[in-house]
Amino acid sequence: MIICVGPIFLDRVVKIDSFPKKPIKLVAKGLEKRLGGPAAVASFAVNILGESSEFVSRFGDDDAAEFLQSELNEYNINFAKSIIVKGALSSQSHIFEDKHGERMLAVFNEKKLLDEKILPNFNFKNDQTYLIDAHWIEAAHYVAKNTHDRGINCVVDLDNFSKNKTIEEIINYSSHPIFSETGLLEYTSDESIIDSLKSLYNNNNKFYAVTLGPKGVYWIDKGKIYHCAAPKVKVVETNGAGDVFHGAFVRFIHANKTIQESIELATLAASLKCTRRGGIRAIPSFNELIKFSHQFKLTTKIK
Repeated sequence: MIICVGPIFLDRVVKIDSFPKKPIKLVAKGLEKRLGGPAAVASFAVNILGESSEFVSRFGDDDAAEFLQSELNEYNINFAKSIIVKGALSSQSHIFEDKHGERMLAVFNEKKLLDEKILPNFNFKNDQTYLIDAHWIEAAHYVAKNTHDRGINCVVDLDNFSKNKTIEEIINYSSHPIFSETGLLEYTSDESIIDSLKSLYNNNNKFYAVTLGPKGVYWIDKGKIYHCAAPKVKVVETNGAGDVFHGAFVRFIHANKTIQESIELATLAASLKCTRRGGIRAIPSFNELIKFSHQFKLTTKIK
């Protein structure tokens, strides 16, 4: 079982031809309501790729929560440990997406939802693997600490965070911290990806990775730095690709694949997702992914 922990969003997607150079009125080409949030989408990726997943989050008690829970129910993803905050609005985001699949988004989190400090009851069994989104920082810290103490694998998705002691502890406790490019360079204050990975490893000899979208993934493991290139595909939608990457990575780590195998398969899963529109319904199946993977040799050792 893989448990994914983090915020969930109702995404309202507005499709446009292109982003204007200055504020103007636009004609939308389409409107869509979707489930979003890194850990939430990752739980669907885990499920669709053939492994049991559970999702733990905070919901309001509004119609947005009803929609999000109906999506989880459709895929039989258990969310019973989640916290329902009475009188609060569920988190939402408005996403503008152009015809090339690029996006711009605005996120709304109600203070009452974020101020809820009750944590779910986790049981932390050895046959579990966890994926956490550091935006629910109290839960992420609690899960990272407890998995570390019990020797349970814990993948953490690190993007758009503020550097502080709690974040540092989450990164140190987690077995597989994965940064965005911006997050890595801001966290280490180094000027390059390679230097950043080296400095992290010198402080704590373990795995670290960074995702760079179309430039693939770099990681350090046992002192060696590797690069997994992203395959060239016809991109129609990038929204959610990173979330699919993290979900696929944790799914294959849980299945005892090697780091290299897990990163390659996760990269391919995210790339396949980018060739399709439709949010969680664009996530490739396990058989689609394996068939796609036979076309590529992606990884090179840097140094």
